[in-house]
Amino acid sequence: MDQHYHPVIYQRLRQLFDAADWEALTPYLGSLSHSHFRTAGYLIGERLLADVSAADFWQVATRLILWQPKAFTVTMAKAAALRFHKGTLSLDDAGFQTLADALRDDRHNLDRQKLLMQWLPVIGSPETMEQLFTALGIHDSRRRVDFLLHTSGLVAAFVLLRTLRFEEHDSYYLTSVCRQLMHRASTLSHSTGQADSLSFNMASLLRTYFDLPDLRGTFSLTLEPYELSRLDTDFDVFRRAITKV
Repeated sequence: MDQHYHPVIYQRLRQLFDAADWEALTPYLGSLSHSHFRTAGYLIGERLLADVSAADFWQVATRLILWQPKAFTVTMAKAAALRFHKGTLSLDDAGFQTLADALRDDRHNLDRQKLLMQWLPVIGSPETMEQLFTALGIHDSRRRVDFLLHTSGLVAAFVLLRTLRFEEHDSYYLTSVCRQLMHRASTLSHSTGQADSLSFNMASLLRTYFDLPDLRGTFSLTLEPYELSRLDTDFDVFRRAITKV
């Protein structure tokens, strides 16, 4: 039998979801064997959460993450990421704020990290990305930078620039960020055979923007002084500048 499907388990879960009987959900899951528990988790994340209301989604996600975070945090994060991408879930949902508030204390640092790593790549705007950081209690600029350096895409690059403004006094740290970007570009090029021009251009942009004389390299992206004024305030200006090569 397919380990990702079990008709009896699916039928019982379907009944609970149709009745929105969330009080009975965790006792039922807790009664399952280890293998059936994993099957139930897959069915919930991949099938049952795909078409419930946003309010029900967040209720289930909050209940399961707080009950068994090791088993359900990544499952719920992936299910939410798919719905973010489809536009059927939002950080403006009241249920998301309930979950974020519940995860704010230090016991859930790892859970918040897992959510961020799944959600940052599918965030569609700089404002929403910064909203996510704030909601999950990630206020320190260097902690945000650590996440952004592991997130590809123009939105993450723009938010990285905006975040690094809070570190503009520390040229050593800024140079180290640029070197990490260059290393990421080089690693990706060697492992996939595809050039990571965005990371390398971002390093070049940061070198010019923050005037980092100690950063060595051959950069194809060049920016004129007049192009720097709105880079950190206008996403369209940033996008045109970093992709012009």
